[in-house]
Amino acid sequence: MLFLTKLFTVFCLATATIHASAYDDETLSIFSKILPRIILMSSQKEKIKESIQICVVNDKIDERSAISLIDKLHDAYPNGISNHPLVLTNTTYASMDKCQNNPLIFLFNSNDKNIEKALQYSHDHKSMSISYDPKYLENGVDASLFLGRKVTPYLNINALRKNGIEVDNLLIRISKIYLYEGEK
Repeated sequence: MLFLTKLFTVFCLATATIHASAYDDETLSIFSKILPRIILMSSQKEKIKESIQICVVNDKIDERSAISLIDKLHDAYPNGISNHPLVLTNTTYASMDKCQNNPLIFLFNSNDKNIEKALQYSHDHKSMSISYDPKYLENGVDASLFLGRKVTPYLNINALRKNGIEVDNLLIRISKIYLYEGEK
């Protein structure tokens, strides 16, 4: 019986360790610093009335990482940015209606069906979509991060145009541009 208890404990610790490593803490910190700035460097700034609203969408299993990102956003901008406080919404892919009127929707990793649903929602509500994983640029996400020798915003210009979102020339100059396969 003692052996089974120890085995169960090791299994639980291993599972917690694997889950904890799904999202890099430093990457979440970088996202926390750039998300409000991307809004201000795009036509999404016109949606700002009093506060800058960001909706963080995740699967229930990633809720701890989503809360970590929200905490990092509050730490990075305790008084908001450009005289606008941050209003952050944490929701699941099943409850995306909570993201209504948010100029930016941040997407944690999920299955293709959820990503497609979220992209349709962001398109219908004219919200910018930014994903943790740049692989979703292929699905039509507007932006992500390119993690190379240096960290660079990664913009999907075609998706931004399709959603009617314009970005400042400065943001375009400092970003890596995603092109669909076959484009030149």
